[in-house]
Amino acid sequence: MKILAYSAMNAETILQNFGEPEYSYFFVLREFMPVLQQLGEVEIVEDPASEVDRRYHDAIARGQQCIFLSFSPPHLTTLGLDCPTIPVFAWEFSSMPDEAWWHDRPEMDWRWCLEQCAGAIVHSRQSAMAVRKLMGEEFPVIDIPAPLQDRLAEARRWLSQTSHTAEASIEIARGTLFDTHDPELARWLPTEEDIIRAVAEARSVIPIDENKGFRRGPKTARRITLEHLVAWYQQVLASRLPERLRRPLDRWAVRTDPWQLGRRQLKLDGVVFTSLFNPHDGRKNWVDMITAFCVEFHDQPDATLVLKLGHRRHEDALQGFLMLLPRLPAFRCRLVILNGFLDDEAYLQLLRATHFAVNTSYGEGQCLPLMEYLSCGKPAVAPCHSALADYISPDIAFTVDSWADATAWPHDPRVAYRTLRQQIDWASLRRAYRAAFECYRERPETYRAMARAAEQRMQRHCSQATAAERLAHFLNPVIEKTPA
Repeated sequence: MKILAYSAMNAETILQNFGEPEYSYFFVLREFMPVLQQLGEVEIVEDPASEVDRRYHDAIARGQQCIFLSFSPPHLTTLGLDCPTIPVFAWEFSSMPDEAWWHDRPEMDWRWCLEQCAGAIVHSRQSAMAVRKLMGEEFPVIDIPAPLQDRLAEARRWLSQTSHTAEASIEIARGTLFDTHDPELARWLPTEEDIIRAVAEARSVIPIDENKGFRRGPKTARRITLEHLVAWYQQVLASRLPERLRRPLDRWAVRTDPWQLGRRQLKLDGVVFTSLFNPHDGRKNWVDMITAFCVEFHDQPDATLVLKLGHRRHEDALQGFLMLLPRLPAFRCRLVILNGFLDDEAYLQLLRATHFAVNTSYGEGQCLPLMEYLSCGKPAVAPCHSALADYISPDIAFTVDSWADATAWPHDPRVAYRTLRQQIDWASLRRAYRAAFECYRERPETYRAMARAAEQRMQRHCSQATAAERLAHFLNPVIEKTPA
């Protein structure tokens, strides 16, 4: 069998588009590749409209069955092909688009798209139910999470052989780092006037003035010169210097302009909660995540929340976080905002330093970072809704309550309320943070049991063996209908 696979982004373009819409489909395809290679001959296509049918007819002429898996939502899937087409997509809402908002764009109604497909592969039971509700019970659909558990086997072995020290040191090759325990952080926070202006602009009380507000005002000649010096150092000189010269200059660059990407070092101790997400994805609900943490642990300096952000437009994201901090009551707990690429060593060190993975989203299609951390034995603080309901439970997580809340489909420009998301119960989130903290500190046996249960759960949920069995069972009837 030949399997043609497509994702809008590839290894060459993903870094330039990191955090943009649909970028995560590249990572989902990457996780599925070992499973697809077990089932047949896999070919990656770059332009489905011009490549898929040609390859399909070549395969049929050789007596080989062929299918096209498009890792994309239905409205972005190439349709009208001779080759049987199956979109592979994530969805976190209670229902799927069943209407078009433009007369000349029928694909916005997903029924129109899926009627032209041989089936659909989604990543959660809720999504599969939504497809059946949209298309009828007979429509071929299956839920298969991204099979990432096997890829992390080496990480699990390394963690099992590495003792958890009191302090972990993580070196980020190229990133930005803001830490509330840094005494110089106040220099980079917005003023009260900046916050008042931002709120007034957001509420359309005053027009937006590009020359006034946080990081908008005109700069002095000295400031411009320093920023260009830091940029030249970070981008040209730093990698050419010996370590004995680079370390003091790294410190100078951070003190002078922490917004520019460069080498950073992060030391973590205490009880560490970590969340990895795209800061421009409004569904991640990071405001509740931060405020509940800072209020609950306002007098707990050994509680740390690490936010590992993933987006190429890091300055825009960081401004939003820093605008929030001065509006919070005084707190002694630690908040670390980290943006940048983590190499394998840095990723493992952050994983080792972390005690709990955190998710406070309004909905998830599957949540790859949370699945990764659970697969490595890190219990969670998370709600039990949308795709998370397939694997989050009290034996591996401190669960957060939520309730259904009306919202719009994310690509609907009308912002018409047609579906439901899940609103996080803020008080419940505070209680979950506290219960997790006390569990690690006071009940280490319970914590270790949760860690073991997390690994076992994810082995059943997202292993390659589980995915291969389910995918083969789903594809065989489709393939049998294909001429060979």
